[in-house]
Amino acid sequence: MVLFCISATGQSGYGPTNDSLYLGFYRDSIGMLERPNVIVVPFHPNRYLSEIDRYIAEGTNYTFQHTRGFFRKGLDNAILIGAKEHNDFVSMHADDPVVNEDLDFIYKVVSPSVEPYAPPVVLDDKGFKRKLTMYWTKIQTNADPGPEPGTRVERGQIVSVADNRELITKARIYNEIVFDSLAPKYKGDYFLLVNELNLMNAAGSQRELESEDFNRLIKVHYSVFDKNGNELFSLVKKRYFSSYKNDLPAIITDEILPMGYDVMYALDSYRFLQAGLTPLTEAEVELAAARKSGNLSPLSKFK
Repeated sequence: MVLFCISATGQSGYGPTNDSLYLGFYRDSIGMLERPNVIVVPFHPNRYLSEIDRYIAEGTNYTFQHTRGFFRKGLDNAILIGAKEHNDFVSMHADDPVVNEDLDFIYKVVSPSVEPYAPPVVLDDKGFKRKLTMYWTKIQTNADPGPEPGTRVERGQIVSVADNRELITKARIYNEIVFDSLAPKYKGDYFLLVNELNLMNAAGSQRELESEDFNRLIKVHYSVFDKNGNELFSLVKKRYFSSYKNDLPAIITDEILPMGYDVMYALDSYRFLQAGLTPLTEAEVELAAARKSGNLSPLSKFK
């Protein structure tokens, strides 16, 4: 086991402010809501897809298993750090034989399902006001669907469009017993299942790739279910960072930690809007941002 202790200091350029995205709502209104219990499920080790491990491991004794484990635990901790202000939580990535057995059970009845990404849709029966539904969908949509792939006739011309749509890995539930058994056991209100983590080179050309000066891309695929097994949404969260950054602890604190906040904000904002909280105006957000700065909590341990 390899342990790291990382102090995460304030980030600049992340979200509206460091405290992050929650300035979009009145703090006293958030405080009046009940704190739900979120069961956080890490991605299966087989769903770690990386193109950058050899750069991170260069000059170290990291193996593939080490690097994957660091990112798996690092992302789990980042989500828990993002969750703790407004939620209670249970991490299924724990050094506990009972929890480990339940995590294996989850992996047996849940499998990944890869399909073209589509903007999330809030079902009509979820208690949202229409305006707030549209607002939540707008702030979560981060992919351009592009033209519909296929061959067809448009204005008298044959048009062929390659299928380059972005893909999302969602959670497919094979047995609803996973919710019936684990929700009461852990007193869970929501299940947040991380389905896949991608660490990719995002060079725009071969020349850019050879120059070693290009962006890399982190993509987190995840699904959120309520305690009754209803899928609320599945999303892909993205973050770019420099190809020059190869220090693993720095990647965890500077890039993975903000991703944890982004992942949790999707669920928190869903709850806030469902409860009828009205987002602040842009002027109010700017005023609050000018007055407030915060520090991210430390990512204390990952393996």
